[in-house]
Amino acid sequence: MELTKPYRRIGLLSIFLVFFLVISLGAAPIRVKVTVDNAKINETRAIGGKTLARVPLNTVLEAETKQGEWYKVTWQGVSGYMHEMLVEEVSESALAQPAIGPSGVATKTQPAIIAEIQVKMNESRSLIRQEKDYDKAISTLRPLVARIFTVRDNTKQKQLAAEVYLWIGYSYASQGNALLALSEFRNMFEVDYAYAKANIRNIFDTKISSLIQQSENAYKGLVIEYSLEISTVPKEAVIKIDGKEIGLSPEIYSTSSPEIVIEIEKKGYKPIREELFITQTSTRKEYILERAGRDVVVRSSPAGASVYLDGQDIEKVTNCVLPVVTFGSHKIKLVKENYGDWESDVEIVVGEGHFLVETALTPLNYKYIYKWGGPLRKIFKLPAGVAVDAENNVYVASIGGKKVQKLSPDWKFQTAWGQSGKEFKVLKSPGGIAIDSEGNIYVTDRKIHCVMKFDKTGKYKRRWGVEGTGNTMFNTPMGIAVDSNNDIYVVDYGNNRIKKFSITGQLKKMWGKRGNQDGDFYLPTGIAVNKNNEVFVTDRSRVQKFSSEGEFISSFGKFGSTDGAFRKAMGIYVDKDNFIYIADSENNRIQKFDKNGKFIAKWGSTGTANGQMVFPSGIAVDNRGYVYVVERDNNRLQLFGVSSPPESKSESK
Repeated sequence: MELTKPYRRIGLLSIFLVFFLVISLGAAPIRVKVTVDNAKINETRAIGGKTLARVPLNTVLEAETKQGEWYKVTWQGVSGYMHEMLVEEVSESALAQPAIGPSGVATKTQPAIIAEIQVKMNESRSLIRQEKDYDKAISTLRPLVARIFTVRDNTKQKQLAAEVYLWIGYSYASQGNALLALSEFRNMFEVDYAYAKANIRNIFDTKISSLIQQSENAYKGLVIEYSLEISTVPKEAVIKIDGKEIGLSPEIYSTSSPEIVIEIEKKGYKPIREELFITQTSTRKEYILERAGRDVVVRSSPAGASVYLDGQDIEKVTNCVLPVVTFGSHKIKLVKENYGDWESDVEIVVGEGHFLVETALTPLNYKYIYKWGGPLRKIFKLPAGVAVDAENNVYVASIGGKKVQKLSPDWKFQTAWGQSGKEFKVLKSPGGIAIDSEGNIYVTDRKIHCVMKFDKTGKYKRRWGVEGTGNTMFNTPMGIAVDSNNDIYVVDYGNNRIKKFSITGQLKKMWGKRGNQDGDFYLPTGIAVNKNNEVFVTDRSRVQKFSSEGEFISSFGKFGSTDGAFRKAMGIYVDKDNFIYIADSENNRIQKFDKNGKFIAKWGSTGTANGQMVFPSGIAVDNRGYVYVVERDNNRLQLFGVSSPPESKSESK
């Protein structure tokens, strides 16, 4: 234990030395160097106060802690106050310099000093009154404060200083810096109150006069109650003053402090923060809130998809509104059972109204719903084509039996339509069927090589075409389609070409020849037109796409049974969302593609059970998304969809 005593003494000594050094450093005086010759030491902290001594230029003095704008200094046994404009703090290296240095400048007379100050002041006043350069005026006026200390006449010294403070404050006020302006105006009153009052009589600017009045009240120690009315557009924004919530806009706030911090917050809008210096006893402030984003309307066809925003399930389903999605990039994803997930990068930009995100969901999983007919041929006999009109009525054309039959949108057979089928006895062997926008029905007849037109009641109207190879002739016409202009496109199967007709049967365009190159055909069968009037033709194991004038655009497909391959593609349909459906007859299935021919889905297999198929030959899709497929060799019409409709009263299921 004895061995530790010396170390204990050393430890105590170290603590004492550290404590002594801290105390010594804390008491270290400030060094200031005089920057104006004959700088004045005042008895009090006031311009124009009693002069105790004058100090030469470059003299280094010890000073106590700065008090406002004044240093307390001691020089040659005299202690008093020196203004900050007369000195500058110096580093340790300045201690090596002589305590007193020569001024190097000839002493000017008092009238010369005052005249010099007046000239500079007049120059600055001119800049201020002409509203030319407030910064230059301030930079000219500020050094005059130090120069004024060389004026020996205390009254004149105070008057000059008061005037300098007035015009510096005026400049700050004109720049909108109320806080600095108030400080300068108060200096003016503190230097010479009576002279300041006389000097401000010619200030007519109400804003500046208000600041001067406020400074005078502060100088007098008067408590002023300020009333601030705060409103926002839109209303009901949260208002905070100095971090404390005071209510919702509009709101009136009273305070005795002119300097406050206002914060405005409202969901969906950018927050506002303003450091405000109140210059009027009654003030109104209105803030126009800037939206932080936009309402986003999300729609899908069909509706009912769950919405994900930036990876988060927001527990909404389409069609819906996402309130105030912030500006910038976002990911929106839609998820619905039996449909493909849809996802997109969306850039929410500034604009009026809501931002619309709209898409058609892609059905993937089609299920069997209904069937009409069957192998016994009680309803259909060798059905060849199917079509739907704008009202979702369904039309089936058959080679045998009743040539054309109509089902209502709720799948009831319209037995009296077309005079109970009598009008359609003119048909011998229908190959395809289509409906125009007026409800007229067009049917190709493979046996008598023509197109027949019926009105919406099923009444026969006209026909055109005869067997042959001429421009107005057909060789086994098959598929038929109508575009948005009610122009009619017919597949001339045996002549390997497409013909375009007017609504009255006048030939408008013809293209194609036998071959396997782009634009050629080898026994084409089906045809469809999308909403852009682009034409799609099934050509055995491929699908070709053309403009409405017959210009080749693209093709897709190959021979086989894999996804996207065909073994005798027959019927084809393009729905309102530009999805393409193809009856792949010898593969006994339906294939679905996007508008560019990318494979999406398939369903069906060989057989007679529900959902199976034997030689599907025609296909159509109504505007509800239900898919109709006619099977030539199963003598039936099947209905498919991603969801089941309400129970139907149709003849057969």
